[in-house]
Amino acid sequence: MIEKESNQKIILSEALLSFSGMSLGSVFRYMFSIIMARFLGAQMLGLYSLGNAITRIAEILALLGLDNGVLRFVSRDTEDKVNVDRSIYTSLKIGLISSILIAVLLFLSAEKIVNEILNEDSFLITVIKVFAISLPFTVLTLISSFATQAFKILKYKIFVNQIVNPLTLLIAFVTSYFLLGIELSILLPTVVSSIIGLMFILKFLTNFSSISLSKIIGTTVDKDILKFSVPLMFVSAIGIIMHWIDIIMLGILSNATEVGMYHPIERTAGLVRMILFAFAGIFAPIFSEHYFKKNKNGMKESYQSSSKYILAFSFPIFIFLFIFSEPMLLVFGTEFQNYFALKVLLLGIFIQTIFGLGSSTLTMSGYTKFNLLNVSIALFLNIISNSILIPLYGLTGAALATSFALIVLSTLRYFENLILMNLNLFSFKLIKPIISGAITFVVIQYLSLIFSNYFELSNVFNLLIYLLINLLLVISSYFTIYFLLGFDKEDIIFINSLKSKMM
Repeated sequence: MIEKESNQKIILSEALLSFSGMSLGSVFRYMFSIIMARFLGAQMLGLYSLGNAITRIAEILALLGLDNGVLRFVSRDTEDKVNVDRSIYTSLKIGLISSILIAVLLFLSAEKIVNEILNEDSFLITVIKVFAISLPFTVLTLISSFATQAFKILKYKIFVNQIVNPLTLLIAFVTSYFLLGIELSILLPTVVSSIIGLMFILKFLTNFSSISLSKIIGTTVDKDILKFSVPLMFVSAIGIIMHWIDIIMLGILSNATEVGMYHPIERTAGLVRMILFAFAGIFAPIFSEHYFKKNKNGMKESYQSSSKYILAFSFPIFIFLFIFSEPMLLVFGTEFQNYFALKVLLLGIFIQTIFGLGSSTLTMSGYTKFNLLNVSIALFLNIISNSILIPLYGLTGAALATSFALIVLSTLRYFENLILMNLNLFSFKLIKPIISGAITFVVIQYLSLIFSNYFELSNVFNLLIYLLINLLLVISSYFTIYFLLGFDKEDIIFINSLKSKMM
C-alpha cells in the first residue's frame, strides 16, 4: 500500500512538473508559430513546415529507437553504475554515427525531394540542407534527455526540450528576422536551438554519468540495446511519419500555401497532447519497473490512475479549443480561418490522448511488435484517406484522414492492452472527469454565444482578452464541478503533491 501511494505521488508530482514545463514550452512554440504566420505569410510558413516535417522524419530514423532503449535499460539498472554508463555510452555512440550518416543522406537528397516529389520553391532545398545540419545535435539531445528521464527525474528533460529549445527558436527567429532578413529567420533558429539544447542536456547528464567524447567513442556497443531499440525505430518512424503525413501529403497533392494554412490547425490541435506527454514521461519508467517485478496490481493502478488524470486535465483544454476554434485561428491572421478542420483534428487528437498510454505499456512490457503493427495500420489508413480526401476537401480532408487513423490506432491499443495484459483503461475513476467535462461543455457553449456579442474580435488586443477570459471560465467551471463531485484518495494525493511543489 505504501509503495502504491509512493508511485502515485511520483507520477503526479513529476507529471505536474512536466505539465508546467510543457505549458510554458507550448506558449513559446505557439508564439513562434503565430509570429511566423503574421511575419512570413502562409507560403513561407508552409516551406518551413515542410522542411521541418522532412527533418523530423529523418531525425527519428537517425535515432534508431535509442531514446526508448536507453530509457528502458537505464531505468532497469539504476543501481548498477557500470551497466548504466554502458547503456548511455552505447546509445550516444550509435546515435552520433547514425545521425551523421542520415544528415549527409538528407543533405544530398534535398534537391530530389523538392524537385521530383514536392515540386516546390527552390528555397525549400536550402531549408532542408540547413536543417539537416541540426540532426546530430537533436538526436544526441533526445538520447541524453531520455537517459536523465530513466532516473525518474523529468526536470532536466523538460527544461531543455520544453523551455530552452522553444525559447531559443522564438528569440532566434525574431532576432534573425529584423537583423538578417526573412530567409535566414527561417534557416537559423532550428540549428541554433539544437546546438544550445545539446549543450544544456549534456551538462545535466553529468549528474548521473561521467560523459566524455573519448568514453563514448571507446565504449563497446551493447547489442541488447540495439536489439530492443531497432524495432522501436520502425514504430517511432511510422509514428512520426503519421504525425507529419498530413503536412507531407498536402505538400505533394497541393502546395506550400495550403501547408502554411494547415500549420496553425495542426499546432493548435496539438496543444491537447501535452497532457499525455506530461504523464507518459514519468509513467513509462514506473510501469517498466512494475512489469519487471511482475507487480500486476501496480501496473493496473498506475495505468488507470494516470489515464484518469490525463482525461481530467486534457478535457478542459479540448473544450476550450473546440468551442473557441474560430477565434483561436484568428490569432494567426485573417487568412487562417478553416476552423471546421481544427474541430475535426481536435476530436481525433483528444481520443488519441485519452488512449495514449497504451503505447507506453506495450513498449515497456516488450510488446513492441504490436506497437509496430498498430502504427503501420494507422499510417496505411492515413495515407489512403489523405490521398482520397485532400483532393476533395483540402485542409478538412487532411484533418479527417488523420483523425480517422488516430481513432483506429487508439482502438487497437485499447484491445491489445486488455487482451495481452488485462489492462483496462476504463474504470470508475473516469466518471468524475466525464461528468465534469460534459456539464462544462454545455454551459460554456451557451455562454460563448452571449459573450461574443461584447467583443470586437477584429482587434487583436480584444481577441486575446476574449480568449483569456473564456479560458479561465472553462478551467474554473470544470474544476468547480469536479470539486462539487467530491475528491477521492488519489485526488488528495495530487493536491498534497501540488502543495509540496508550491511551498
